[in-house]
This record gives sequence, C-alpha cells and structure tokens, in this order.
Amino acid sequence: MAKTTDILGSKQDHHKILPVFVTIDPQRDTPSQLRAYLKEFDPRIMGLTGPVAAVRQMAQEYRVYFKKVDEEGDDYLVESSHNMYLVNPNMQVVRCFGVEYSGEELADAIVKELKKAET
Repeated sequence: MAKTTDILGSKQDHHKILPVFVTIDPQRDTPSQLRAYLKEFDPRIMGLTGPVAAVRQMAQEYRVYFKKVDEEGDDYLVESSHNMYLVNPNMQVVRCFGVEYSGEELADAIVKELKKAET
C-alpha cells in the first residue's frame, strides 16, 4: 500500500487517494498503536479502528475472513484475508485487490479504474 501510494503520488496525472488501513483486531490495536504501526510504512496511511461489534460488522459486509489463533501464553495472531478495496467518494466498492499485486501493478490497476470513472 505504501509503495502504491508513492507511485500514485509521483504520477503527473495523479489522482487524490486516501489509503486507509482498518484493523480487524480493535481489542489490541488501539488508535495510538495503530498510528505507530502505520507510521513505519507511510504516515499518509490512515488507520481506523472501532468497537469490536462495528469492526466485525464491517468485516462481514466486506467479506473479510479473520480468525484469532492462540500462541504461547496470552499472545495471539490474527489470520485474515488481506484484501484491499478501491472505494469511490460515495463509499461504493469499485474493485477488490488481493495480495498478488505488486506496488506497481496495484498502482496501474487503480489508475485504470480511476480513468474509467472519469469517462
């Protein structure tokens, strides 16, 4: 996401995008922890969290798979689908992207979708 944001920002005909990361583990990912985590990648990425019920509802609506996996002691991991969604200003999903895209491929696909929307 960070590399794609850089690529899109450097294009002469760049479009304004807002990269957003939504946690699926709001019990562990407080706003300050999320901010610190995302700052390591790119400070332009906005982090969102919320009440557990709201995050679960969002995950269900966007068909995001996630599962808590217990580790040693009190530690745990969260397995999840790693989907990225291109959402238009009306909050409608334009396209879903999986992890198979490189930063360059994702940027090219986003530009293609944005150009389609302009016509």
